[in-house]
Amino acid sequence: MSKPKESPNVLLGRRIRSLRIQKKWTQQKLGEKADINYKFLGEIERGQQNPSFGVLAKIAAALNVDLPELFRFDHEMSDRKGIEASITHILKALPDQDLSRPLLVLRVLYPLK
Repeated sequence: MSKPKESPNVLLGRRIRSLRIQKKWTQQKLGEKADINYKFLGEIERGQQNPSFGVLAKIAAALNVDLPELFRFDHEMSDRKGIEASITHILKALPDQDLSRPLLVLRVLYPLK
């Protein structure tokens, strides 16, 4: 039985939480910077609220990221198959002359012993 896909609201909330945590901010601090209630922010992060475009723009500005960055859900994948599929998709789209670059990066990050 396959795992059900997560809702867009859950993915969006997880992404916002991830960006907030990278800055080591509490929900209250982000709420203050974005001029939104921190409880509402918590509901957004849990995928319980569907924020308006205006609210998303405020959150992105407060986090100092472009609005599309809030929708980069590839960072939020947690299952191995999904991550492998994304990596494979990227590699297949690369032109032949660029294919060695990811290999070099992987070898630097994860040298074989």
